[in-house]
Amino acid sequence: MSTIDLNFNWINLLILFGALHGLIFGIILSFNKKHPGAKFLAVFMFTLAYNGFETFNWSSSLGKYIFFFDLFPFVMIYAIGPSIYLYVRSLVHPQGRLSFGEVLAWYVPVVFQFLFRLVIITIFLLTTYQIISADAVLEQLDKLYYTYSEPLSVITFLFYLYLTIRVYRQSRTFPNSPARSNETTQEVYKWTRLLLFSMVILAMAWPITLLAPLVLNLRYDSYYYPLELGLVIFIYWIAFVGYLRTRVILIKEPKSLVEPIPGEEVEKMSELLRQAMEGDKLYLDPGLNRQKLAAHTGIHAKMISAILNQHLHQNFNDFINAYRVREACEKLLSPAHQHLTISGIAFESGFNSQATFQRAFKSYTGMSPREYVTRQTVKQ
Repeated sequence: MSTIDLNFNWINLLILFGALHGLIFGIILSFNKKHPGAKFLAVFMFTLAYNGFETFNWSSSLGKYIFFFDLFPFVMIYAIGPSIYLYVRSLVHPQGRLSFGEVLAWYVPVVFQFLFRLVIITIFLLTTYQIISADAVLEQLDKLYYTYSEPLSVITFLFYLYLTIRVYRQSRTFPNSPARSNETTQEVYKWTRLLLFSMVILAMAWPITLLAPLVLNLRYDSYYYPLELGLVIFIYWIAFVGYLRTRVILIKEPKSLVEPIPGEEVEKMSELLRQAMEGDKLYLDPGLNRQKLAAHTGIHAKMISAILNQHLHQNFNDFINAYRVREACEKLLSPAHQHLTISGIAFESGFNSQATFQRAFKSYTGMSPREYVTRQTVKQ
């Protein structure tokens, strides 16, 4: 009768308990609706927990009996970079809201890895059951997958870390959100700096771990243990410190927008909106909405509506379309755009439909685009 040979030493048990710790914290974050970006931090924790369980599986020899972690290796690890980027972005721009499509776009590396691995598994099953004969193709795809996956995971993480540091630095030049006090803002930056510092350490340790076997004659498990133990320590740290921070840093709705907004605040926020339109030309984005404008300016979406309605006497669409119509007027008379049709100019000016363009143009100019061009030509 065969015996089960397992290795439950103190290192493996520390990794296991760390993974369980990360899993529990991830579940807690999943139900946190008030901390900005909690869902992205939850995905980050789930990824670290999965990595811990995967490491425990092979290091304890459970991998001989449990094949689950062999099905999709080097897939979840690609979620670390996008998750930390989206979390920090949500922290420093709590007013911004991302659609499902935008979030999915940031997780493209994970989706690609999953689909590629799924293709390999499908070919394996079809070959095993003799539905097709593709042993050579299967071997080549499997070899390709394991050759690029780990180095690319490091490169992907470094790229997202660069984006994260950049969005953090850019946020320091923006004014505080009207929905966030100075004390909370300082807490956000303090927590973000700690998090980024730990990520920079990971960014240095990860490539070293990957390159170690090329320089030193080390066994697979021995050169991975320092990194895995470092991640375990990080999980314990973030589960403790992060839990406290997520209870302090909360999304706060602005005070009732029926109350008068101080004149200085109105002037400051109006200038930010003007700069976003005239300087950054956000109106050229056909998908521009209040959430995107809020994320760019640091003004709460509801506060934007209040400023526009109460002080500029416009709704959001009228405010944006006014800039788009001005842009279209310039392009209609510009020799550099004579090769474009009226529809082409409409789309280049930020409109996403011809009907909306025609309606807005006539509302602001009192005439159709063709009439506008004809009259301007006659004047010249």
